[in-house]
Amino acid sequence: MKTSVRIGAFEIDDGELHGESPGDRTLTIPCKSDPDLCMQLDAWDAETSVPALLNGEHSVLYRTRYDQKSDAWIMRLA
Repeated sequence: MKTSVRIGAFEIDDGELHGESPGDRTLTIPCKSDPDLCMQLDAWDAETSVPALLNGEHSVLYRTRYDQKSDAWIMRLA
């Protein structure tokens, strides 16, 4: 599902939310949307909690992995 994402000053409107149950929800952030955001995500480790707004709702994200094939970061929802 297309998702509006705001992390700090960064805002994109083409994130992809996946999964239904709280334990397996992930968010895909395409790097073409905001290369500066992707560089910031690359600087954080998997243990860093990232406060975010997803479609206007407060959420906490954790970096899972970078997917080279789709040039996107995969984030886990807390």
